[in-house]
Amino acid sequence: MTKFIEQRVDELENQVAKLELIIHELRGKKSIEPSTTTVKDIIEFEGKQYRKVDRLVQVGDVVVFTQKHAEETNEKEITAGKPYEVIEAFGEPRFLTNLGCRYRVYEKGFGRTSENVAVYELIKPKSLTPNQQRAAIIEKAKEFVKENVANGRTSNRFKENGNSTFRNNFYDIDFFVKERKVTAVVYWLEFNKKRISKPSNVGRAECSPNDVFNEHIGKAIALGRALGLDVSEFEQVVQPNEVVVGMEVTVNYHNETRIIEQLKSSGTVLFTNDRFDFVKNIESIINDTNAKYEVES
Repeated sequence: MTKFIEQRVDELENQVAKLELIIHELRGKKSIEPSTTTVKDIIEFEGKQYRKVDRLVQVGDVVVFTQKHAEETNEKEITAGKPYEVIEAFGEPRFLTNLGCRYRVYEKGFGRTSENVAVYELIKPKSLTPNQQRAAIIEKAKEFVKENVANGRTSNRFKENGNSTFRNNFYDIDFFVKERKVTAVVYWLEFNKKRISKPSNVGRAECSPNDVFNEHIGKAIALGRALGLDVSEFEQVVQPNEVVVGMEVTVNYHNETRIIEQLKSSGTVLFTNDRFDFVKNIESIINDTNAKYEVES
C-alpha cells in the first residue's frame, strides 16, 4: 500500500511539473507553437530558472556534470547532478567547486568535455509594459480586498501582521467611493453576526491629482490602512502609458471627460457618447477602473 502511494505521489509530481512548464512556455509566447522542451530541460538554481541549451558555456550560465564525469574526478570537489554557476575568473568562464576552487568548465584531461557537461542559460523574466504592470497590480488589489474582507468572518486566523481588529476580531466592511476618494469603514461583529454600531477602524485613500484613479486600488489602500496592513505596493503603482477601452479620458480641446468604447487601427477612437476623435488628441487618462487591460501580450 505504501509503495502504491509513493508511486502515485511521483506521478502527480511529474504531472504538476509538466503543467508548470506548459504555463511558463505559454506566458512567454504570443502564439502557441509546438515545443521540444521537456521538464528535465528546466532547472532551478538559487531561486531562478534555467533552460538547457546546446552550446558552449558562457559566463552567467549554470552547468551540471554527468555521472560519468563525476566518476573520473574527485567527488569532494565536483558532485554529479549538482548545478554550478559559471563566473568569470582569470579572463574565462570558470565554476566554483565544492571546495571553493575556480576550475575551467572544459578540461579534457579530467574528463570535462562538451559531451558530459550540460549547459543551462538563465530564463530572463519577460519585461512588462507600464500598462501590463498596472494590470497585474489591479488584479492583486482585487484579491487583497477579497481576502481581507473574508478574513473578518473567519475564526481560523494565524496572523502576525495587521492591527488587533485584523488579528483578533470578527469584522465587516463598508466602502464609500466619492470622486477620487475611497473610504473603508470597519465594524466589529458580535459573535460573527451583529455589527457594533460604532466603527472600529476607518481607512482613507485619496488619488493624487497627477495620478490615474482606480477604484480597486483605492479600496485596497483604504482597507489596508484601516486594518494596519502594508499597502506600499498599491501606493506606488505605475501609471498607465497607453489608452485602452474602458478608460475615462479628457480630450485636449473639449472641457469634458469621455469613456473609450473602441480603439481603431486608423488611430481614431470611438467614445461612449458616439463621438469619434483621434487618439493623439487625448490629453490625459482620468480613471481606469473599468479599463480592459491585458496583463501580458
